[in-house]
Amino acid sequence: DLAGLTVLVTAGGTREPICPVRFIGNRSSGRQGHALALEAAERGATVHCVTTRPDGLAEAPGLEVVAVETAAEMAEAVGALAVGADVVIMAAAVADFRP
Repeated sequence: DLAGLTVLVTAGGTREPICPVRFIGNRSSGRQGHALALEAAERGATVHCVTTRPDGLAEAPGLEVVAVETAAEMAEAVGALAVGADVVIMAAAVADFRP
């Protein structure tokens, strides 16, 4: 019932580096966003999932995974993909502070 729609989903928690070794982040697993992306793909949508946890997302027909790490990378990817999306689901835990 979602055939013909393009869905954009964000998932996972971003990480903001404070030095080459350490980062500020959160414990978001990305599971909620991944589940939404997979459900949309199973229902026939073309899905773009912008995620910080690509390893936790199963492959599915119609699902494109875009791996990012920082809030800036996520914003750039979402900005590029949102233009062509019919539905946008923002399930990621995006950092609100960058050193």
